[in-house]
Amino acid sequence: MSFIDQLTADLSGEVKTAGIEKYSKDWSLFSVTPEMVVTPKDSADIQKLVQLVNENKKDNPNLSITARAAGTDMTGGPLNDSIIVDVTKYLSGIKNVTRGDGGKQKSFYGHEYGIAGEARVLPGTYYRDFETETLKQNLVLPCYPASKDICAIGGMVANNGAGEKTLKYGQNKDFVKKLSIVLSDGKEYEIAPITFVELQQEMAGDNLLSKIYTKVYSVVKNNWDLIQEHKPVTSKNAAGYYLWDVVQAESIEKFEEGEGMFDLTKLIVGAQGTTGIITEVTYKLVDVKPAHDLLVVYVKDLAVVPQLVEKLMKHDLEMLEMYDDNTFKIGIKFFKDFLKDKGFFGAIKYSLRFFPEVWMALVKGIPKLIVLAEFTGDTEAEAHAVMRKAQHSIDTLEVSSRRITRDAEEEKFWDFRHDSFKILTEHSSETRAAGEGSRTAPFIDDIAVNPEYLPEYLPKLIEILDSYNLMYTIAGHLGNGNFHVIPLMDLKEIGDGEKILEISDKVYDLALQYKASLTAEHNDGIIRTPYLEKQFGKQMISLFAQVKDIFDPLNIFNPKKKVGGTFDDIRKALK
Repeated sequence: MSFIDQLTADLSGEVKTAGIEKYSKDWSLFSVTPEMVVTPKDSADIQKLVQLVNENKKDNPNLSITARAAGTDMTGGPLNDSIIVDVTKYLSGIKNVTRGDGGKQKSFYGHEYGIAGEARVLPGTYYRDFETETLKQNLVLPCYPASKDICAIGGMVANNGAGEKTLKYGQNKDFVKKLSIVLSDGKEYEIAPITFVELQQEMAGDNLLSKIYTKVYSVVKNNWDLIQEHKPVTSKNAAGYYLWDVVQAESIEKFEEGEGMFDLTKLIVGAQGTTGIITEVTYKLVDVKPAHDLLVVYVKDLAVVPQLVEKLMKHDLEMLEMYDDNTFKIGIKFFKDFLKDKGFFGAIKYSLRFFPEVWMALVKGIPKLIVLAEFTGDTEAEAHAVMRKAQHSIDTLEVSSRRITRDAEEEKFWDFRHDSFKILTEHSSETRAAGEGSRTAPFIDDIAVNPEYLPEYLPKLIEILDSYNLMYTIAGHLGNGNFHVIPLMDLKEIGDGEKILEISDKVYDLALQYKASLTAEHNDGIIRTPYLEKQFGKQMISLFAQVKDIFDPLNIFNPKKKVGGTFDDIRKALK
């Protein structure tokens, strides 16, 4: 019996080898055609699939499994030339959402917030459907990404997704309470943070998870200083395996004395499906703050950015976002696209709302950055009070600012911030379908540099991009220095594949001079895995390879992501 016949006979879900073209692409630059797509009915199907792949791996060394949710990844993470597992058809749904006091958590910057509930959810669930259910209890998962209307839970966890509210609340890794996962032995396990006493009990077992606990703890304990030395200094990071987060204590000695927790979920969240296939997630949730106000700050001189961020961050910010003058100019160029779904009268109203900004640009010139600082509270008065204090704190800086208190006025800035990339993506889809023309090229799209370095870093970054005559936007999360740099490129032009590698080298070398993370929330995938050694060095790459081997000795889970990917893999997949 052939392997495909085995799958068809043993699985309850579907196995397809035709009509699977859409699985060869995500939102990245790449195209990789799979051999087949499996749509599992349940966790039992995934367990059988992993067991069958193990049994057939010797005769077919190319066999591997890549889990895929919504396919909105920008790195090539869910692309594979063997088996794609689509979890969105059957492995979707919210098992429960419950309110309850889950204690307190602190953000990277020290702001404390309460956990007000939790939810159990399947990986194929679209975030928009998940949020609809959590909002019914006035709860939200605050680490949602900007793509929240189109992404799914499995991808959010696999990429350690984050977004606008991450400044205050953290990334996906901070909100996964526990998860269920099918490991390389084809069995499902539940994983959650445990104490040292519980870890000892787990290590005494005789199953695969016990062996993983033992080996991972050995790696962390024996390489503690090296791991801590290479821990990213930025508040957001999606690069590599998060070995520095596994033991949550001041030291190994303190952990073994009873301090802190051992959290194996940190090697699954953000791992892009390279350590196993997630089958269920339990998320921690926070209360929704009903009142919000926006402070818009216009920055003419990048030199004020560190002081601006420092002063604003002393207040309880919900978000601190920005977009640059290039985004503003591209927005003007494509302004008609902002209006196309708004109707005649809606388009007029939307256009008139931007009159103050257009007038300012005509009189004073286009600012280098437009900064959006949002404040929330339980009441309008509370949100207003925090915002006013924040605005007064930047009075001494050479910036201009406006307090926005009306929802419609506030909405226009967020629309512009979100839709600028959406519009470029729509143009990209058209040119990609046509096989020619410029399209979005996400390859240096997710660097994080701490704000104190931005006055030096940003002009040098812009100098590199301008030297290649690129059209591009820079937008993102100013509070943690995480910028999305999206050039427009025609990949049919001779040399563009090599140009992407050349630009990446220059941009990453520059960023690492300022202690950057090369990817803050979009992850490594095909496009950044070969660059991980630049950020972490050979010794840490060796530890990453050990992690992969501990979880997946036969290399069946999403190969060449995180570990083993090459520059030739980038060249081959560029289409």
